[in-house]
Amino acid sequence: MTHETTPPEESTTAGSAPETDVRRRTATVRGIELGRARPEIIVPLVEPDEESLLEQAAAAVGTRARVMEWRLDRFRPDLEDVTDHLDAVLAALPRLRGQLGPDKALLVTFRTAAEGGARTISDQNLGILLENLISGRRAGTQAAVDLVDIETSRDPAMVARVIAAAHRHGTVVVGSFHDMDSTPAEETMVEILRSQRRLGVDIPKLAVTPRSSRDVLTLLSASLTIAEDLSGPHIAISMGSLGASSRAAAETFGSAATFATVGAGSAPGQLAAEDVARMLELLRP
Repeated sequence: MTHETTPPEESTTAGSAPETDVRRRTATVRGIELGRARPEIIVPLVEPDEESLLEQAAAAVGTRARVMEWRLDRFRPDLEDVTDHLDAVLAALPRLRGQLGPDKALLVTFRTAAEGGARTISDQNLGILLENLISGRRAGTQAAVDLVDIETSRDPAMVARVIAAAHRHGTVVVGSFHDMDSTPAEETMVEILRSQRRLGVDIPKLAVTPRSSRDVLTLLSASLTIAEDLSGPHIAISMGSLGASSRAAAETFGSAATFATVGAGSAPGQLAAEDVARMLELLRP
């Protein structure tokens, strides 16, 4: 669930002005505090069937990544019926949760075709899918799903229902927006992230496509502006090979997490998880 840190404290030394101990709001799942210190590495799990999914999860567990993203839109592409697909997802969830173990967090994401995903889905069926995953917790047990992604450009009523359901069940909400064609103006990106926060999501997420090196700088500047709001963790990514540097420089510019691969990736420009882990350490400010 979301965790707000203690308020800022002030300390003084003789002959000096007060120094503010600036503390950020964070989001904590399974003891993993997003928004504090080194960004977390999120590994997408994109395999199309249950056995290969579990194999990829086992490989991901062996890295320093602590959050795994199950890309539901890439799972069981042979099942076109939404009910059959939902049943297959719910059937695979317990084995996947067991494979990850108690210390790795699970983020579930259905990335729609409009934002770079592999499937289309109606707003109604997307809400049903995500709410089933959020509410699948058995009494007296820890939830299988720790974080849920919701595209904030979808139907506002459905987005609000998913956010409310997640918070009732103690699930952290990642509110996402992907521009697969361009990098918007800096003020536009800042407003997207702030508007996601106003919707009630715990971790706003923005991923954009650069057409020049200056586009990457624009994304990083927007990320830094949001970090300076001190309103909670966010994720900001410039995609593709041109934007790869934004993944390694996440901490410098305030992003709480970055995505990296174990096997097949989920978006252009993703780097291998262990390579990203080493770069994050080398580039720590």
